Amino acid sequence: MYYRITKVNHKAGVHDKMKKYLKSKSELIKTIYGLQSVTLVNVSETLSIGISIYENEQQIKEAEGTFNEVMGGMMKFLTGPPEIFNGNEFWKFIP
Repeated sequence: MYYRITKVNHKAGVHDKMKKYLKSKSELIKTIYGLQSVTLVNVSETLSIGISIYENEQQIKEAEGTFNEVMGGMMKFLTGPPEIFNGNEFWKFIP
């Protein structure tokens, strides 16, 4: 598995607006080849972490255009550019 971790600093009180925006992009997001899931974790009132799972690195590279389009629409909620980290899964625990 290959992961994209996206750290987004955003304005306070925008979680519902962000969720509504992302829901409006569901059909576009569904077109991303190899994307297995996207999870947005609420860390604080102004920080969220996105976790996207793909089969491999090439699929993340191929998804860049769509990812950038979705993130471009998110900019109105953010207080700075997102921080993006990509990497291979090297360990997993499932009880």
